[in-house]
Amino acid sequence: MTDKQPRCLNFELHAAEMRRQAITVSASWFLWVNILFSLFILGRNYFSPEHLVAVLHHPLHVLESAMVLVLAASSSVLFILRMAPDREAIWLSQLAKGTVLFLSLTWAISFYVFIASGDMRVIFPLAGLLLFTALISLYFDARVLLTFIVPIWLSILVSAFVYDQSPTALNAVLWLLLAALLESGRRMLNSWFLLALRRGQEKRDLIKQLETLASYDPLTGIANRRNFQQQLDNAIHEASQTGGELAMIMVDVDHFKRFNDHYGHQAGDICLKEVANQLKSAVRKRGDSVARLGGEEFAILLPGGGSEAAHRVARRLAWRLENLAIKHAASPVSQHVTVSQGISVWKPDMSGTVFIAQADAALYQAKESGRNRWNEYDVARDKD
Repeated sequence: MTDKQPRCLNFELHAAEMRRQAITVSASWFLWVNILFSLFILGRNYFSPEHLVAVLHHPLHVLESAMVLVLAASSSVLFILRMAPDREAIWLSQLAKGTVLFLSLTWAISFYVFIASGDMRVIFPLAGLLLFTALISLYFDARVLLTFIVPIWLSILVSAFVYDQSPTALNAVLWLLLAALLESGRRMLNSWFLLALRRGQEKRDLIKQLETLASYDPLTGIANRRNFQQQLDNAIHEASQTGGELAMIMVDVDHFKRFNDHYGHQAGDICLKEVANQLKSAVRKRGDSVARLGGEEFAILLPGGGSEAAHRVARRLAWRLENLAIKHAASPVSQHVTVSQGISVWKPDMSGTVFIAQADAALYQAKESGRNRWNEYDVARDKD
């Protein structure tokens, strides 16, 4: 699988998630429109001069019942959406989708009653407004939108041909044109929706890349000084809270300037990458971290580890470099690349600055003692 394929898969998953969340947001406005339309139709029939005659007409009883159902369902779901503690819950989107289907079938029955009763005046404007409202609210999910539009559109089209005494080709063209406008509008709005998602995804990817560049050394791929300082602060805080152990190893490549002068900077970069790889291999567990502090200086942080653990890691690192045997003909210490290491063990109430300073002092002591070795910070020796 190429790098492009996982990215496309991630985008599809993100788009599906955004559609699920969007329907719970847009459903509120859509439900309000359904409430207003149902109130309009109920009021229209109630205040009509022919109301007393209308109530005796069975189909209008069905229409009024349908409008009451639209009003009740829309109000109930709107209340649930407003009161839900988690607006992004999956069950809310499922409820919204189910409500859309219920409203569609109810409106389909209502328009059938309108046409069966011979009331053709309000059909096209009312249906057009309702369907365009659905388009604006649900364009981002074709299946949900079509779930609402198709039953209503088919109900009107079929009922008009069955009950309209004088159907014309113009009426058919009018409804086909409405369908074409709805579909073209859906495609256009959905393309904007996907474009906005892609732009958002690109921004998130860029932010992630910038965070990576800000936190990791570009040459070796391990943490940089800034990242290491954050990890150190977190480790000290955790050790202070739990009373656990914490150790640090400062690592410096012996006579690295001579290596660069002898082999060139490109070989020097390769050497630093190999040293970083050995640092990652020498640590004890997943929670341990390694960082490049700058130049040829590295650091190892051992949360939960004390003096004994630090000595084991230092020994393992020296052994790995010895087996790797990167040639270093310009070194007065060895014929291969070696490192000097300074160990510091954290004590309660010790600040990060003092912790680092002790590791630096131990590293200096190791260098003074001949390099290619590790040394733990000794307070008494440091005073001398």
